[in-house]
Amino acid sequence: MNRTVKEAAKALGLNENTLRAWLREKGHLNKDGTLAAKHIGAGNLYMDARATQPKQLGFRKHYAVLKVTAQGMDWLAKQMGIEITEVPQKDTAA
Repeated sequence: MNRTVKEAAKALGLNENTLRAWLREKGHLNKDGTLAAKHIGAGNLYMDARATQPKQLGFRKHYAVLKVTAQGMDWLAKQMGIEITEVPQKDTAA
């Protein structure tokens, strides 16, 4: 399951700013928050292009959202030294 950086940080027990700061410090993000070139197509992190057209502006606004893949969650946890434990699902059958 792909997650935004905010969702990924929450799953790792961090806040978004802490995760983004760590990613910048390690060179995974550029200073402007975009994905570093070495990670494009690597399968852990990616930029999801979006567009919106606010009525008050009258033109399209383009932006990108940093996302973390399922493989990237494991990679991030390993890089940061965070242990991920799986919580068993409750059986819904009665």
